[in-house]
Amino acid sequence: YAAASLTQKQKVISSAASRAENVSSDLSFKKYTMENNDYAIRKHKTEWHKKITISLSCLLFFFIGAPLGGIIRKGGLGMPVIVSVLVFIIYYIIDNTGYKMARDGKWIVWMGMWTSSAVLAPLGIFLTYKSNKDSVVLNADAYINWFKKIVGIRSVRHIFKKEVIIHDPDYARLTGDLEQLSAECKAYAAKKRLEKAPNYFKLWMASEDDNEVMAINEKLEALVEEMSNTKSATLIGALNNYPVISVSAHVRPFHIYWLNLAAGVIFPIGLFFYFRIWTFRVRLAKDMERIIKNNEQIQFIIQKINK
Repeated sequence: YAAASLTQKQKVISSAASRAENVSSDLSFKKYTMENNDYAIRKHKTEWHKKITISLSCLLFFFIGAPLGGIIRKGGLGMPVIVSVLVFIIYYIIDNTGYKMARDGKWIVWMGMWTSSAVLAPLGIFLTYKSNKDSVVLNADAYINWFKKIVGIRSVRHIFKKEVIIHDPDYARLTGDLEQLSAECKAYAAKKRLEKAPNYFKLWMASEDDNEVMAINEKLEALVEEMSNTKSATLIGALNNYPVISVSAHVRPFHIYWLNLAAGVIFPIGLFFYFRIWTFRVRLAKDMERIIKNNEQIQFIIQKINK
């Protein structure tokens, strides 16, 4: 090439450039052909998988929709339909995304086509299992009650005068029972010293329930149930002033012993539960005072009834 003339050099360069262009065009055509063939093969495979996944999705939606009708107990037919539509929208988004990823070669074909089924299958199994166990997993009231329990919101008594009363309360005996209940509340409050801060370390090591407050609560509810048979509207109103006692809110948060120890060791969590329990102890002390005061008021009302 170095010894060739200028005209010969131009011919060599022109020939090399022409050959390079021909090779480039040939490779571009082969690339286009291979991409089209790969796209056609992937599309064929996706359609093959789709015939199975669509058939399977019908069964999966049956195992999702049927349990929803049994689990969701409020809203009639509308609420299960709304939840089912939401589940279908989620399924459609996942299925369409997986289909496009598999078709464009960004995912493996079987992975893209079976992603939606893999997501729905555990959900169908879970809902079917919960439906057989008569679970309240989708019952809004259960979550509201759980939130109220965590925050410490209690329900209020709503006792109304009964239209038909078979047995009147034994007012003579009730006076003594109320005095005994007041004495037990005073002794319990003095013994437990509820308004004082509990010992942080002993709190997590305690493994028994507070049987004393449970006994007080059982006696209180029995007296309220008996006195609710009264014909006196004044007494009915006084019964609604009794607090609804939370018998386990002021003790350790978990029933499992090692969970309590773990909560105490993990300081931020333990500190949260500690102040929560302390707050409930103070509230329980006020409940004891409220019960004693209400007992005195009811004893005064019973004296008027006996006259």
